[in-house]
Amino acid sequence: MLHVLESVALVCALIVYLAPAMEADAREHDHALGITLVNIFLGWTVIGWFAALRAARSPSSEKRVARVAIRIRRAAAHATVDKIVAHAKNCAPFQRQSKEGRRAMPGHCVTR
Repeated sequence: MLHVLESVALVCALIVYLAPAMEADAREHDHALGITLVNIFLGWTVIGWFAALRAARSPSSEKRVARVAIRIRRAAAHATVDKIVAHAKNCAPFQRQSKEGRRAMPGHCVTR
């Protein structure tokens, strides 16, 4: 009976130890082999096991590139809107005068 309990405990410990490798394989991660190797060779250190787990849960490179592209588009859109708003605040035809003292022409902005 003791041998059975020891066997069950060993199998459970092995499953927990290889959980990052199994997760990377289940998610069909691009770097599943590398994650498995890190898990096997460095998993005995707690840092290696957590590094393999983090890598296994990270998105694939295609998904990461898509997310970065979306963030860049949003940042560019925000910058563009900020520039338009700043331009609209500084551009009020017939209200400000240019440096020469003349009134601004319609459709033209006077920059400071």
